[in-house]
Order: sequence, then structure tokens, then C-alpha cells
Amino acid sequence: MRILMTAAAALLCTTAANATVTDDFNRPDALTIGDNYDVQNGNFRISGNKAITTNFVSLATYSNSTSVNAGLDASLRGVDAGSYVALSFGYGTANSYFVKVQDNNGDGFFDMYGFDTGNNDLNGPFLQLNPFQTGQIDVSVEGTVAKLSIFANGATQTYSFDYGYAPGDMRVGFGLNRLGAADNFRFDAVTGGSAVPEPAAWALMIGGFGLVGAAARRRRAAVAFA
Repeated sequence: MRILMTAAAALLCTTAANATVTDDFNRPDALTIGDNYDVQNGNFRISGNKAITTNFVSLATYSNSTSVNAGLDASLRGVDAGSYVALSFGYGTANSYFVKVQDNNGDGFFDMYGFDTGNNDLNGPFLQLNPFQTGQIDVSVEGTVAKLSIFANGATQTYSFDYGYAPGDMRVGFGLNRLGAADNFRFDAVTGGSAVPEPAAWALMIGGFGLVGAAARRRRAAVAFA
């Protein structure tokens, strides 16, 4: 039983400190995005189990986050030229990344991608992609290079850009404009052991504690029989 308890405790500590963090936004509609976020600009809210914005060029960072990988599910709530969904690294530092997909034509499809800085500061490449309406976008950082991967319509398209500098820090966040919407925001970890375990991790922990309880019951039964 001591071994099982130790294993369960280790699982709990590992999950809290180093877990992949995923926010699926599956909570009641609200006029705020949640306590774990620092809203840097704009006005986020929860609607229909997604994060949306009621302002232009809105950006939020996840408190105490640190990651070289981040992703989310991007979609559009309607047709409005300039709607975008973006991932951010190092916002608020001199060296930041802002990688977005955008409905530039106002036709209800993401048709452009951009490697920018700050909060949609348009100073990087802004080029066409294979259009999509809903897809998974992921950005990874290696050294000074950001790589954008998009999985949509059953295929993956990738683009990369060398910023010439690494992000000022690895705090992550996401940005929305107009009718862009985000779901399943994900990244590697938060510092300070404040990560909220994913449902699968909770299931593992609960199962571990169940094994501990079962072992304790068997031990008591054995003692009573003796």
C-alpha cells in the first residue's frame, strides 16, 4: 500500500507542476474569459463553450504559463473581413511572436497567415494559405524560428518564419479579432505548480487513489481474518 500511495502522490505532483494545460472553455456563458487569464487588450467572453471577443485586436495571456508549443482550435462565427485567431509568445516583451490565421477576404474562410509581433503589429510576412473554416492550429518555437502547423480538411499545411530573435519569455496566449473564435487552447505547462489537471489526468489520479483504498480494505480484511 505504501508503494501505491507513493505512486499516487507522485502522479499528483507531476500533474500539477508539468501537465499539458488545456482549456476547452466548456463552462457557462460569461462576460469574462476566466481567472487564469490576464486580458492584455479587448474584451473576451465565453459563449457556446468557446472563447470569443466583442472588441477588435483582443489578446489574453495565460497566467504563469511557459511553453515553446501552443495550439488551439480556430473557427469563425460568421463573415467579417479581418477576423482572425492568433497564438502569442512573450507578449509585453521587446521580442514577441504573434502568429495568426485570418479571413482576409470576408468570405467565411481563413485564407491568410501572418507572422507578426505584439498584438497584431503587422511587420512580418502575410501570405495566402489553403483556405479553411475550422481547423487546429499549432505553433512551435525552436530558437528564433516559429513554425505554424494547420490541420484542416483532413490535411496538414505548415509554414515557418525566422524572426531573428527568440521570444523575450515563453508566456503564451491567444488573440482574436472580429468573428474569430477559439476552443481547446493548449500548451505545455505553467510555473509554480498551478496547472489544472486535464480530465484524463484526474481519471488516472482517481484510479490510483481507488487502488490505494482497495489495498487498504484488503489489508484490514486480512487482519480481521487472522
